[in-house]
Amino acid sequence: MPQLSVVTPAFVVALAVLAFDARANTPEVPGDDIFGFTTPTDVGHPGDVTFANENDGRTGKREGAYRALDAKYELGLTATPDWWVGASLFAARNFSRDVPGLADVNRVAFDGFSFEIEHRIVKRTQTNPLAVSVSMEPRWARIDDVSGLPSQILNVAFKVFIDAVVIPDKLFLGSNIIWTPQQAEDPGDRSKWLSSSAILLSSAIAYQISPQFFVGAEARYLGSFTTIFPTREVGHAIYVGPTLLWKITDKVTFNTTFQPQVAGRSTANPGLRLDLDNFERVQFRAKLTVALK
Repeated sequence: MPQLSVVTPAFVVALAVLAFDARANTPEVPGDDIFGFTTPTDVGHPGDVTFANENDGRTGKREGAYRALDAKYELGLTATPDWWVGASLFAARNFSRDVPGLADVNRVAFDGFSFEIEHRIVKRTQTNPLAVSVSMEPRWARIDDVSGLPSQILNVAFKVFIDAVVIPDKLFLGSNIIWTPQQAEDPGDRSKWLSSSAILLSSAIAYQISPQFFVGAEARYLGSFTTIFPTREVGHAIYVGPTLLWKITDKVTFNTTFQPQVAGRSTANPGLRLDLDNFERVQFRAKLTVALK
């Protein structure tokens, strides 16, 4: 795995500790999606109920035409202080044509469901600039996310969220670590089951330019492995891009980011600059969140 401090949680921790200014009232990171793909640590207040529609898009392979969109419909509840639970349904839109190694596909399909539980384990204080939450999200899916072909998939995402206040009410840092082991049918031969896993490391910075708008930048490392534990890598990619959060009202927010792949390597084509075998040229997100209560 590349030693890229820009996408490691250590980068966020170091900056936060150096920049933190202890105040009589402990400043907090806003609970909205101010960091793009990176999730903040806030779990809300007991009794909070939210609905979110998250659309994650991917486009571009080395040859041919390739587009994919994963839509997530999530209902979340803050059950008690520091505990949040959510349930989600998924849909997938896949299109590929003349992409080497992939079948031509053009379909929209139901893509399973997931359940997530999150717990904030470290709270910010006057002497500690960092907050930390952990989460687990088991999921059943029925569409292979690369080929777009039918495949029964069982995985679970183990997540660590870290964030910090650098300048109260102005500048914030966030970072995520996610490991997702998976068992899935081979989409080319559904009588076979394959083991794999994915790693995500992200770091993001967000600046509040007004009560309604946050802008920033995010860098993410994605690794793909053919083993449950991330020991046998088949490729990795690094994405960098701008982020935006618009607080449309007190109850409605819109989050978006657009990130091209800036570096990567595939074991199938080690001499090429990007990994377009396991990942795409561009990934993006558009997410609408509504507070119901």
